[in-house]
Amino acid sequence: MFDKILSGLKTKYKDLGLSETILKVTAETLAKTVEKEEDIETAVAGVEGQMKIYQSFADQNRTLQTEITNLKKAGEGKSEEKKEEEKKETGGEEVPAWAKAIIDSNKAILEKQNQLDAEKVNKTNAEKLVSKLKELGVNESFYSLHLGKTFEKEDEIESFANSIKEAEDKYLQDTSNEKLKSKDVPLFGQTTKEGEVSPDVQALIDSKKS
Repeated sequence: MFDKILSGLKTKYKDLGLSETILKVTAETLAKTVEKEEDIETAVAGVEGQMKIYQSFADQNRTLQTEITNLKKAGEGKSEEKKEEEKKETGGEEVPAWAKAIIDSNKAILEKQNQLDAEKVNKTNAEKLVSKLKELGVNESFYSLHLGKTFEKEDEIESFANSIKEAEDKYLQDTSNEKLKSKDVPLFGQTTKEGEVSPDVQALIDSKKS
C-alpha cells in the first residue's frame, strides 16, 4: 500500500518540487489509515493543503540557502582581519539572525503539522479498534478503559481486539463457574418441588426411624 500511495503522491504533486523525504513521510502516514486501494486517490487528494505548506517551506529554505551562499562568496575576498571583526560584531554567527528566525519558524510549523498528523492517525485507529471490538461482540464496559491505546500498525489493532475478546470470554466463563458453585445442590442430586422432600431424603429419614 505504501508504494502505491507514494506513486500517487509523486504523480499528483510532481510540480511542487517536493523532496523524496517529504513524500515518503507523507506516504507512511497515509498508509496507516488507508485500507483499500480504491481509497488511495481520495487520501492523496486530501493532503493537498499539507503539500503546499511543505512547498512553501522548501521555497523559503532554497531562498535562504542562496542568500547564505552569496554572503559567503561576498566575504571570500575580505581580509582575515576584517572577517574576525565582523564575527565579533555578529557574535560569531555564520548564519544571519533573520535567516535563523525563519528556519526556526518553519521547524515549529512542521512539528505542529506532524503532531496533527499523529493525532489524526490515532483517532482513526481508535475508531477501527471500536469497530473491531463491536464486530467481535465485546461489551463496551469491558473495553472502555483501553480506548486511549495507540497503534503503529494495522495488524496490532486486530491482535489487541482479539486479546480483549479472549479476556472477556475468560472473565464471563469464570464468573459463570463461580455462580454455579455457589448454588445449593439438592441432597443426592435429586430435584423436588417446593415444599416436598425428595425420595432419597425421605428414605434416609425412614431408615433412621427403624
